[in-house]
Amino acid sequence: MYSLFHKNHRKNVLMLLAFFVLLAGIIFFASVFFYENSCYTITVNSQISFSYPVNFSIKNVYASDPASAPYIQASNSKYKNFINYKSPEDNFHFSYPSNFKLHQQAFPGSEILYHVDFQNKKDNSFTGFVQVWNLPYELSKFLEESKENSLSEFTNFNSKEIEVNKMKGYFWDYTVKGAKENYKSLEAFLVKDSRLYRISFYIPEKNYTVEDYDMFWKMVNSLKVN
Repeated sequence: MYSLFHKNHRKNVLMLLAFFVLLAGIIFFASVFFYENSCYTITVNSQISFSYPVNFSIKNVYASDPASAPYIQASNSKYKNFINYKSPEDNFHFSYPSNFKLHQQAFPGSEILYHVDFQNKKDNSFTGFVQVWNLPYELSKFLEESKENSLSEFTNFNSKEIEVNKMKGYFWDYTVKGAKENYKSLEAFLVKDSRLYRISFYIPEKNYTVEDYDMFWKMVNSLKVN
């Protein structure tokens, strides 16, 4: 009686072990099959789409179409959430990162009609602003004179024409030499109906990453004027 029970018990244990080995094998091959045959699909501006395996990650999508500006953002980890902002005085709005705070300032008697600062809540060295100017001049000439009259020392200066939401203008990408450290600067200048819309962002060059570039262009692409 004892011998029979002992043999059956050992047989059951071996069968149970074989079952778990088989189950593990099924799960493994199923997961391999799933990852090899499953994919995500991403679509940009309803014009182009592509698929990629689920075990891949897509961070950035770039576009050379001037109408969509030099950059289109697909995802971002540093600036995950954006808040919509609408000017109470002027008919324009844009989006900004939720980890930024805004502060409006007035410049009475100047050509600056509207000015709002934005700044990182945790690090005030990440700063910038959005401005609306009265601009009864040619933009290219205005920018050229502004650059020549500036007291800042520019390095790695790049300028290119852009078009965002049917507004034409220029994008500046440069570094400013400071007494203690250099600052990376990104600026977009867009014109509509004799108004200049300017978005500027400044960050210590040592802290600058591609995610900051991505964030800036998301703000620029979100700018719309009614």
